[in-house]
Amino acid sequence: MIFEEVKFKTSLLKELKIFYVQNLGIGLLKEDDSSFTLTVGETSLTFIQTDEKDDRPFYHFAVNINESQFKLAKEYLSKRVTLLQNESHDEFEFIDWNAHAVYFYDPSGNIVEYIARHNIKSTATDEFTNKDILCISEVGLPVLDVSNVASTLESEINLPIWKGNGKSFQPVGDEHGLFILVEIDREWYPTNDKAQIFPVMVKIKDSDRQYSFPHLPYYIV
Repeated sequence: MIFEEVKFKTSLLKELKIFYVQNLGIGLLKEDDSSFTLTVGETSLTFIQTDEKDDRPFYHFAVNINESQFKLAKEYLSKRVTLLQNESHDEFEFIDWNAHAVYFYDPSGNIVEYIARHNIKSTATDEFTNKDILCISEVGLPVLDVSNVASTLESEINLPIWKGNGKSFQPVGDEHGLFILVEIDREWYPTNDKAQIFPVMVKIKDSDRQYSFPHLPYYIV
């Protein structure tokens, strides 16, 4: 499953554009007065200015990178951002997922993850570039009832249950595209930030599956 489009809200539109385009060098696809869209591998990522005066939306999302480029990607990011740490570690191995990852904040407080999934093989080169970014592969969705929402996505739009505990944390989808269902107020790893509900829109590539979450501002179109 590939996320073709992902849309988030932000209260810091100008700062985010500078951060992603000028600092990280990610391609700018389009922009207007209230939004801009980035090319993140196969995914277009749009940030939209929130209309709520005191609203400060933040999200967790992950970006798949060529797995052979993890060390080079970490080096590239380390020159441009402060990598998040947990117990003095700034890179994380997920044995059950066969993956390595690093995390950082953007100016909106989004918890951004660059993840190398070793089940998705790639060929090593001598440098990391944004061509090594494959797609946005995870979008976090805080919900009231993780198990119920996971079951609904499985039955309504045929998304497989992936690895998780089924109660407070449950990914659905596959390694190319996962909705990370978590309980509201669960801390987003590796931070102390508690998961909160903010509007999300995701379009799945080559799919006519649609779903609107009851009582939540999440839309799969």
